[in-house]
Amino acid sequence: MVRNPWWKDNAEAVRAAVDAAERASGHQIVVRVGTLGRRPARTADRIAMRWRAASLVFCVDAARRHFEVRWADNVGLDGDRVRDAVTGPLREHDLAAAVTALAALLPRREEGEELPDIVHD
Repeated sequence: MVRNPWWKDNAEAVRAAVDAAERASGHQIVVRVGTLGRRPARTADRIAMRWRAASLVFCVDAARRHFEVRWADNVGLDGDRVRDAVTGPLREHDLAAAVTALAALLPRREEGEELPDIVHD
């Protein structure tokens, strides 16, 4: 377990990045930081199902240096582009920049239902 998670020091910056990304893209984005366990893909799928109203669910396991991104079918992102956009900022421990990079890949649409920016489940 990480004693002093780097992302907690930047929680406000992450929240601001999510808000800006949502305004710019019109999509709802949920960021979840925490352990993804032994089956990170399955855990990310479960989290995305819980937040299915979101266009994009970004799960980051900071302790294991792993991330999973889930997006709605109608968003149609390219997995390789998503990975390339997020890997650099996460290596630099810049979760806000990773959110901004992901949002830049989203097609513009009208805003929908307001969801929480960061979830703790």
